[in-house]
Amino acid sequence: MRNPTELSAPRLSLHEEVATHIQWAAGVVQDELSRVAKAAGLSLPQYRVLRILRDAGEALSCSEIADRMIARDPDITRLVDKLEKAGLVSRSRSEQDRRVVRSSITDKGRSMVNPLDARVERLHNELLGGLDDHQLRELSQRLSTLRRRR
Repeated sequence: MRNPTELSAPRLSLHEEVATHIQWAAGVVQDELSRVAKAAGLSLPQYRVLRILRDAGEALSCSEIADRMIARDPDITRLVDKLEKAGLVSRSRSEQDRRVVRSSITDKGRSMVNPLDARVERLHNELLGGLDDHQLRELSQRLSTLRRRR
């Protein structure tokens, strides 16, 4: 596999080089997670919505789901519609504001996403296995700092 900095002929600035490495690494992770989700009959965005709803511990509105998504999906409502039709998500009106519809993961949705946890953990261990705990913590802190700036 080619080094991402070898993708262009001119020498990249340090900032561009780092950004290219981040994009390349994110692409690898996304491709591998897509394979895991697909094997379970889900698209990656569907898998992510189910994980968000499961891990939230409460019903969320579409805007709250969108805020927690890694990759922005322009139509969360349509995505949740499909999950609801498949019986993986249920919806209800907010008691505080009847205009707001809140979504929750169903038992069927849990039964689809829970078994993937071990596969996803193995995948992350494989992809990041070349880094020790100190390096992982440092990388996480630095990426978190970058994320907060946005």
